[in-house]
Order: sequence, then C-alpha cells, then structure tokens
Amino acid sequence: MNTLIPDLEQFQLEELGQTPAVGNPKAEVSFKVDLEPSRVTRRVVVGILDESMKRGITVAIYPATGEVCDVTNHGGVIGYLSKSPLNPGVPVPCDLTIHRFGKNFVCTVRIHGEIFLYPAFSMDGNARLTAFVGQESEEDNQAMSWSHPRLDVLEQSVVA
Repeated sequence: MNTLIPDLEQFQLEELGQTPAVGNPKAEVSFKVDLEPSRVTRRVVVGILDESMKRGITVAIYPATGEVCDVTNHGGVIGYLSKSPLNPGVPVPCDLTIHRFGKNFVCTVRIHGEIFLYPAFSMDGNARLTAFVGQESEEDNQAMSWSHPRLDVLEQSVVA
C-alpha cells in the first residue's frame, strides 16, 4: 500500500531503544541504523519520537522511487534519494540527529549519505526519546531487517 502521505499508523514499528530524560538545554541525540528493505514496493520508516509520539523525527523511505517523506509533521515528500531504486536486503544507512537549543530542537536527517531538510520543533521540559524502525503493515508480515543500531545522547551539542 503506497498512500501519498504516509501516516505512522500504517507501519509495524519495533522500538530499538530509549534515551534517559534529555534535560540539558544543549544536548544532542543521534540515532544511527542500517535498514534493509524487504521489498522494493514496501515503505520502511525510521524515527526518534518523544513519549507522546508527536514530536521528533520520523521519515518513511519508499525503496522503489527513493522518496523520503516527513511522517511526524505530515509534511509529505522532503526529497528523493539519488541512488534508487533501493535493492531489497541491501543496507540503507540512516542517521537522525536532534540538536537541542533550550526549548528548540533542530533536526538533521541523513539517508544513504544524503542530507534532507527537516522541520525543527519546540518542546518544554525533559524529554525521553524512543528510537524505532518499521515497515508498512501488509498481510505477509515478512520480517524487516536492520543492523548496527546506535542511540546516543551527548550532553553538549557539538553544533554551535
């Protein structure tokens, strides 16, 4: 199923880790993982979201076209991977980073070495962020593969 703007509810998600409360106003959270799409016609998703599942970064990748979509903000297509279609079973490196500046969170998305613009957001208080991967729900429920997941929190962001 390939809808125009994907919604988080259409994906089977698997949590890969959670940060402690990110209270430092200059913290940086990064999540790196290599996704391995099971089929060229089935979207995969990668993200870091707060406990409400409404703030953070979530991108869906459609292997057939290389389409990259913003799922968290329902922003639609934010770009296309230049090396597409993506082959099933071949790792796609994903690197999501959130830089905190007080209440403001600036996002960086790097998929297969390509950088995509992603909306910043604002959030009060200390946030626990959950990293996850997933793929579109379908009848065959073929398992999704990933490797090298890494979720890090730096207390002082290296970005000025």
